[in-house]
Amino acid sequence: MTGFPMRSALSTATPIVAFIAKTSVVALASISLGAAASPRLAQAGGIGSRVFVVERESGSLAVYDFVARNLLPNRITGLGNLRHATMIFSPDLRYGYLATRSGQVSRIDLDKIERAGIVFTSENSIDNAISQDGRVIAIAEYAPGGLTLLDAESLEVLKKHPASFEIDGERVASRVTGVVDAPGNRFVCVLIEAGEIWVIDAAKPDFPIEHRVKTRQGNAYDAMITPDGRYYVVGHMESDRVSVLDLDRPEAGVREVSLRDPNREYDRTNPVKLPHLASWAVAKGWIFVPLVGEDRLAVLDRATWEFARSIPLRGHPVYAVRSPTEQEVWVSFSGEGDDAFVQVIDVESLAVTDTLHLGRRIYHMDFTPRGSHVLVSANADNRLLLVNASTRQIEDSVELASPSGIFGVWRAFRIGL
Repeated sequence: MTGFPMRSALSTATPIVAFIAKTSVVALASISLGAAASPRLAQAGGIGSRVFVVERESGSLAVYDFVARNLLPNRITGLGNLRHATMIFSPDLRYGYLATRSGQVSRIDLDKIERAGIVFTSENSIDNAISQDGRVIAIAEYAPGGLTLLDAESLEVLKKHPASFEIDGERVASRVTGVVDAPGNRFVCVLIEAGEIWVIDAAKPDFPIEHRVKTRQGNAYDAMITPDGRYYVVGHMESDRVSVLDLDRPEAGVREVSLRDPNREYDRTNPVKLPHLASWAVAKGWIFVPLVGEDRLAVLDRATWEFARSIPLRGHPVYAVRSPTEQEVWVSFSGEGDDAFVQVIDVESLAVTDTLHLGRRIYHMDFTPRGSHVLVSANADNRLLLVNASTRQIEDSVELASPSGIFGVWRAFRIGL
């Protein structure tokens, strides 16, 4: 669980395709980076095809229409520190809510594409989530540490749950991360230093913490919820185990699940970027887990949570994003030698089938709702790419300032996003 005008015409050059061993490496050189002379901007179209893209260094949001393939003229600025910024959407698609590392939450009018409110909740925020009834926003705070609950309409602070734990008889603040919505109008989050999972009831007026569940492993760095809302999964630094909480039976405590491959030892080094557990891919009967500092995905059996196998990769994975078809999982990487590539995993064979060279420093990816295309931010190239998921070719490219997080409005209809 980290963050982030002009438009170029497509070159007519034929994409270069090379094959390396059994994996095809597609060097997608079909975009002429020098062709961006003047922007071609569109009028705002329908809300459903809008994608909000973090421009990290400039503290702004750009808006791309993936159906019209146009960058909209509206740009929202003055949003604060957008490193690891996260954006959620109300169920009626009236508003988006952007939480930033400067402790600032901005409400965005999705129709007018303008800011419609701002509130400062802390010195440093890391994640946000919206309740299933759309009334309450939860923000995970790094400093001073805790969970803040806002009224989604008025942006009034409804409740603050300070997070702390005891060391040698003294109370010490704990950072909070991995906040998600869960069935039953609940929120779930994890306390990093305290090693504790909270389950909060957002349906009650005092928003009580109904369950405090200790994790056996310490130093949690991120967490996610499975797409069906059943399990909450916490990753831990310097551990080959994750903590899994069954939200149907939280009183039973966490189950520790090993990610270690019993058949092979993999080198473990310090990663440039930590994997993002919110993007763990759950496809068909498998859960695909990017490992911290290891060149592999761990594959877990979705029914038993047992380790099934490893999928060797070209580098340290960051994002593992499943296609809505559940036929493929696309994986991005950290590190200068690998972060220009994306590898495609076939869900049936559990093997890498393609390696795509897309652009320098790939930061974020997301599939369009029906899986026909993948939106990719190439941060070092200052470009947002639209890649055809079937042909692997780049079909559109927009120049943006240091693009990072990609937030399509369809996330409003997914649990945990």
